[in-house]
Amino acid sequence: MTISARSPDKEPSPPKQINFAEPLVASVRVYLAHELPAKQLALPAPPPALPEPEPAEPPHCDVDIATHTAREDIKGINFEARLKRNDLNNNASRQQLGESRTTDMPSQAELMQRQPLLSRTAKADAPQPTTDESDPDQEHSPQRSHAGEFIVEIPAGTVREERYPKEIWKTIMSFFFLFICVCINMMSLSLVHERLPDRDTTAPLNDIVLDNVEARDWGLEVSEYMIMVSTTVAMLVVVFHKHRFIVSRRLFFIIGLLYLYRSVTMFVTVLPVSSKTYYCSPKSPNATALLIIQRTFYLISGFGLSINGKHTYCGDYIYSGHTMVLVLSYLIVAEYSPRKLWPVHWAMWGTALLGVSFVLLAHGHYTVDVVIAYYVTTRLFWTFHSLLVTPHRSGNGYNHYMIQREWWYWLFTYLERNVRGPVPRRYDWPLPWPRTKLFSRLS
Repeated sequence: MTISARSPDKEPSPPKQINFAEPLVASVRVYLAHELPAKQLALPAPPPALPEPEPAEPPHCDVDIATHTAREDIKGINFEARLKRNDLNNNASRQQLGESRTTDMPSQAELMQRQPLLSRTAKADAPQPTTDESDPDQEHSPQRSHAGEFIVEIPAGTVREERYPKEIWKTIMSFFFLFICVCINMMSLSLVHERLPDRDTTAPLNDIVLDNVEARDWGLEVSEYMIMVSTTVAMLVVVFHKHRFIVSRRLFFIIGLLYLYRSVTMFVTVLPVSSKTYYCSPKSPNATALLIIQRTFYLISGFGLSINGKHTYCGDYIYSGHTMVLVLSYLIVAEYSPRKLWPVHWAMWGTALLGVSFVLLAHGHYTVDVVIAYYVTTRLFWTFHSLLVTPHRSGNGYNHYMIQREWWYWLFTYLERNVRGPVPRRYDWPLPWPRTKLFSRLS
């Protein structure tokens, strides 16, 4: 033990340390003379009196007691009783002064009360929680295994902040946003159909793929069946996701933006029909507002598919809605399902690739429609999810200004205001029943 005194402002010089230690050494000597504990080792005989030192020499003091314990006046001293009496944290559970040094250790409750951040070692036979390596929240997940578990005592009455709030009203608002964008898209198609160039006088545009592939009308039906399978798988991933409301409103918002962009691109530039055999309804000489609204809801009732016989209006080419849905379904499954389901990811990727190929085989779209659809869908999906992890989502500065240049950024901040980044890949049964072992494994 090194006896020293430190000033709060600066470190004193070595001579001052020795001078400051003299009162402490004197107090220890007084204690040894008057307040010896009951159970104490016998002190040896005091050494013979030494002649008084000359006044010119400073009094000698052994500073390091721990290493120089051979001195007779401090050899064998037990300071435990003194320390116990001066301990500010002692309580009634500790033994009284004067007991032997083999005292009992304080209980775990006392330690946790005095030091609430003590770490507990996990039991050897305790089951280790499993987390997915692709979980974006695994670094701060409560199920992540650490060397020690830190326990923080929360005062009574403290409200715990929800990390992933449901906020169902925001999900409902996002759904209405999607519905409005789909109506705008179908209304744009109804208007474009009246501006479509005459098929008898205007030939399809030159296309590197369509010019070298003979048209197969059955290819469009096969592509739409693949769309139905892909969207079903993506919907199952969202429905069984633990944070399904957050994921749903994100997807509603993204799909709504894609349909809104598509309504603009196909309205500003009308291309001639790419297929010579696809059936297009005749144009109406008097296209009134009521007729456009009727066409809009007629197309919505058919979900924009031609296999149900309700998509008979032409002109919606730039960009491809079939490609948009196929690619988006793959992105949803790849983003919100575990990496261990990589066979499903590859199957969704292959389905999207085959679906787009069958669209081109049927001459349902130009090649440029497919390319633009892939680019817009992936960029928007990745941009939205990149904003979830950016450190400049709030505050001021140059980076914040660049991000908020997106016109839909204010909608994004409203939807994601209370959500702290990406949601973890966890799943549960969406209904309160039936609660069986089969469905409980999803938790």
